Amino acid sequence: MTQPNVTPDMLHAFVDGQLNDADMALVEAYLAENPDRAEEVADWAAQNDAIRELFPAPDMPIELPEIAPVANTNRAPWRAIAASVAILAVGIALGWTGRGAAPQSTEIQVAGLVTEAIAAHAVFTADPNRPVEIKANDEDLLIRWLSNRVGEKLSAPDLSANGFELVGGRLLSATEGPAAQFMYENADGTRITLFAVRSDNSQMAEFEFKNEGDTNSFYWQDENLRFALVGDLPRDQLNKIAVQVYQAFS
Repeated sequence: MTQPNVTPDMLHAFVDGQLNDADMALVEAYLAENPDRAEEVADWAAQNDAIRELFPAPDMPIELPEIAPVANTNRAPWRAIAASVAILAVGIALGWTGRGAAPQSTEIQVAGLVTEAIAAHAVFTADPNRPVEIKANDEDLLIRWLSNRVGEKLSAPDLSANGFELVGGRLLSATEGPAAQFMYENADGTRITLFAVRSDNSQMAEFEFKNEGDTNSFYWQDENLRFALVGDLPRDQLNKIAVQVYQAFS
């Protein structure tokens, strides 16, 4: 049977419900013939459902999903998302409760974003099966998709001079809205992540450092985005990478 001409962009549009009837039927036929891709698309849809649960309309009560254990499961993508939901639930609930109230101080916003970035880093860098949603070999698609979702032009900085190569990335839920996570890995298998979310103000913020056990992170903000770079690296080494990322977005 001839395979329909279905592109990755069409698959993402299918999940988002943005296809016309003809293309919808084309994708459905394609997925029926390609169960592996159908499973991947189902994982994307599950993540969208998780985001909708985390970001209901402000006047709707927040109902946190039940969280299943992450360990010893073959359904790593959805389980990992569920784990991140559990870790971030309190901060997200507080964020939605506070919408419409007085703006939070910069210190509170920084602390919340860094906590979310560290939590997401811990969940997805430990995932042996699917640590990223879109791999580096589809970088153009990854950048376009995350930029559209976050609402700002993004890029995946080249960190090869520091010994790290892009693994890929995924869309995440944050208190302030949809967030992008880019993952990098070096030859030793050490992974670092760059977390980016759209900023609700144009204030600039200098680098701030945070240590949590073996994990270090740097936070900063430009006119459009808030960033957190997270990794189990010495402070000086992570700082050099953070400066490179900052320059890439400047």
